[in-house]
Amino acid sequence: MNSTVPAYVFGPFRLLPLERMLFDGERALRLGSRAMDLLLALLERAGEIVDKQELLAIVWPNAVVDDATLRVHLAALRKVLGDGRDGQRYITTIPGRGYGFLAPLSLAGPVEAAPGVPVEPQHNLPVVLTRMVGRSETVQAMAANLLQLRLMCIVGPGGIGKTTVAIALAARVLRRYTDGVCFVDLAPLAEGHLVPLALATALGVAVPAHEPMPALLAYLQHRHMLIVLDNCEHVIAAAAALADALLKGAPLLHLLATSREPLRISSEHLQRLPALELPPADVLPDALAARHFAAVQLFCERCAAVVDGFVLADADVAVVTDICRRLDGIPLALELAAGRVGHFGLHELQRQLHDRLRLLTRGPRNSPLRHQTLRATLDWSYGLLDEEERSVLLALSVFKSRFRLESAAAVVGRDVFDTVADLAAKSLLSIEFCCRQAHYRLLDTTRAYAAQRLADSSAWAEVSLRYARHCAGLADTIADDWESMAADTWSTRYCCHVDDLRSAIDWAFGEDGDVRLGIRLTIAAQTLFYQLSLMDEYRSRVRLALQYLELNGIDDVEAEVQLRITLGHLLMHTMGVTEEVVIAFQRGYVLAMRITSAPRRAEAVCGMWIVSMALADFFGAAAFADQFGVLCDGKDDPAMLLIHARMASASEHMLGRHAAAAELARAVLAHPQGGGHTGFNSALLADYQVCMRGNLCRSLWLMGQSDEALAVAREAVLVGLDHNGVSLCLALAFGAIPVALWCGQHVLARAWVYLLREHGARYGLLYWSNWGENYQRLLDSVREPVTFTWPVPVGWPLQADVMVTLHDAPVDGPALRRARSGQAPWSAPEVLRRAAHGDWQLLEQGDRAGLLRVRAQLEEALQLAREQGALGWQLRCATSLARLMASQGEARQAHALLAGIYGAFTQGHASADMLEAQALLEQLPGQ
Repeated sequence: MNSTVPAYVFGPFRLLPLERMLFDGERALRLGSRAMDLLLALLERAGEIVDKQELLAIVWPNAVVDDATLRVHLAALRKVLGDGRDGQRYITTIPGRGYGFLAPLSLAGPVEAAPGVPVEPQHNLPVVLTRMVGRSETVQAMAANLLQLRLMCIVGPGGIGKTTVAIALAARVLRRYTDGVCFVDLAPLAEGHLVPLALATALGVAVPAHEPMPALLAYLQHRHMLIVLDNCEHVIAAAAALADALLKGAPLLHLLATSREPLRISSEHLQRLPALELPPADVLPDALAARHFAAVQLFCERCAAVVDGFVLADADVAVVTDICRRLDGIPLALELAAGRVGHFGLHELQRQLHDRLRLLTRGPRNSPLRHQTLRATLDWSYGLLDEEERSVLLALSVFKSRFRLESAAAVVGRDVFDTVADLAAKSLLSIEFCCRQAHYRLLDTTRAYAAQRLADSSAWAEVSLRYARHCAGLADTIADDWESMAADTWSTRYCCHVDDLRSAIDWAFGEDGDVRLGIRLTIAAQTLFYQLSLMDEYRSRVRLALQYLELNGIDDVEAEVQLRITLGHLLMHTMGVTEEVVIAFQRGYVLAMRITSAPRRAEAVCGMWIVSMALADFFGAAAFADQFGVLCDGKDDPAMLLIHARMASASEHMLGRHAAAAELARAVLAHPQGGGHTGFNSALLADYQVCMRGNLCRSLWLMGQSDEALAVAREAVLVGLDHNGVSLCLALAFGAIPVALWCGQHVLARAWVYLLREHGARYGLLYWSNWGENYQRLLDSVREPVTFTWPVPVGWPLQADVMVTLHDAPVDGPALRRARSGQAPWSAPEVLRRAAHGDWQLLEQGDRAGLLRVRAQLEEALQLAREQGALGWQLRCATSLARLMASQGEARQAHALLAGIYGAFTQGHASADMLEAQALLEQLPGQ
């Protein structure tokens, strides 16, 4: 059989690669397709050791295959070749490295070679002066694909490394092509008609300038060659026409093209080149691990080339990864930045990146002009656009994150379907898929370039206004979807848009902005800022919106209500319960009562209920809960009813009606809508599932169900971890940690206190950080004999109420007065018991009157606990009272009292209180 492609000849065998036929002399041998692919791959790299992973990628490019499969097909190939027979070896195994064809090999066919002398095909590939980083696997996969393809186009934005990859790929597959590789640089060409002439020049072929194609095709018709057309984008039509003609007129040719957009001909296979790999945004590796990411590796290698002794230190990893991320992992940008490290150092370079187009200049003088500065690279791409594409690109630069097609149309002000598709094809927009929807994004470097051009154009103001209006609508959608969408789906879809809302708000309150739109944006952004726990930042933005509202004399009572109520929440969680917090809530409440807006009234009443609870004004809070119930009358609104149930449950618990509180909490958790987000959840800040579990676990413990209480507390923490920072802090501070301490689970409590302090500090939640610090001091005082200082009641009254139930230090005056006056019903039995216990310890020996007073107070505490159905407090009161009675000679009566209450428990027998009671019962004589 005659073949136009040279045959591989080894031993008695002859392999025709185009026909995929293997002959032993004149006899055709049967060889499976995978074994044939393996043999071809090894022959192409004859004399080299080919890594087994590379072989797997070549032979099974789109499948996951284990080593055993590779060994099976190699065994089949060796059997056909008679490998090892008569001492002849063709395929060699190098343990730990791979496989190689190391036997004598020659090529025979159209171009005869001397027997036994491998032919090294000719090429004109440019010399690459620096090592390629992070592309080995890509080149390996592309080499495998080229076995089956005739035209591959490497596509990507400027500076992404298309030429470097193309040269590496061509060098790797060089020996496949008898007539070698021809590299054609199209970048210098000014006009498309010069493209065929450039190819002729690279080939060294004389062709007529007016009609070069016939002579080119005549020369190439029977040649087995790879032609590389580099930098096609500015002559894309001519490059595409040339490629199409070559594929049709020269059947043995393979083509490799690089371009910022596809050639768009039928046989083209696109290989989009991604940015170099970056460390995950939420992980900070050490220096050794960071260098495994290609972007960091390239940056560090180029730094070492310009700064003598440069080594990445652990302390600099955060700076270097930020630089790499802000430069989008684009090799050219990273190399230009590394070239400036010697002048600025890493930290100053990072600070200067806000003006990256000015900073990233002075590339190597031997680089193409378009690669010597970042601006030149982007100018090259921008110059290839038509007027419509330029206009749309500049308008899209206002987006700070990904956007959808309809968002692009809203900002541009017209249909942009075709233009966006063209910009994506030209590598100026990247396409991402999220939640089964296509999104678009500009690389940060491209965005900075386009934004600078937009700011210098007359379209800036109009585009910015459309963008701000679009962001206001987007914020409304984000808030609406929070009520109905699963939290993880919502976060994946919307969290990235916080930068757009920031930008729109900043513009609206800027010199050429729209103050009313800025106020609307600030209010609409509430849900996103809350759920991202950006409390400190959002507090500043709400304050600014109120200032502009007042300075501009804007009469919008409904907006002012929302802003003041929101400010109250933010101040409380970030600054504590201060006078400013109370004023903000009160002012919002007064204004809300003047208007008829039901949502604003509901938010205002909720706000007053929350601040009343924080001030430990439980009766005042109950009154606001009742007022909210009146707002619910006659309304078939599940959201309103659930909020009222949540408020009522918490109020009932604080007023000492724990069974009612637990019943309401269970009802909310069991409600069909109780597992989702409901109408005023953002205003209340904390998630229902978290709040109700926190309230339920406290109520259960007080009702004597400590095991179940601890289980619900664990659930509250787990659910809180999936929601915003305030939700988790509330779950820990007001639910999980007190219950753990009441159960005597100090190790668990310490873990939760650490989590509370860490979370509060991370999100700037001073109120909750203070809870964590006081819990830590309390736990430290248990471990070491130090004086425990009670929280100051002014500003932290609820915290003081909780802490007094957790420590054996003498009960202070304010806490005792609140218990005796009925202001803190839920904790009163325990406060009275602790106060009595403290008095008992201070009595002088023989003070019978003092003992009678202590006993009366303990009996009072026990009776109050019985009235509340607070079995947890009853056990503590009965244990203290039994000890006192035993000391007065009433041991049997003491046993009877304590045994009756101890026997009422059905769970929690391993808790600290139950173990203490059990030990005392064993000491006391029974009846």
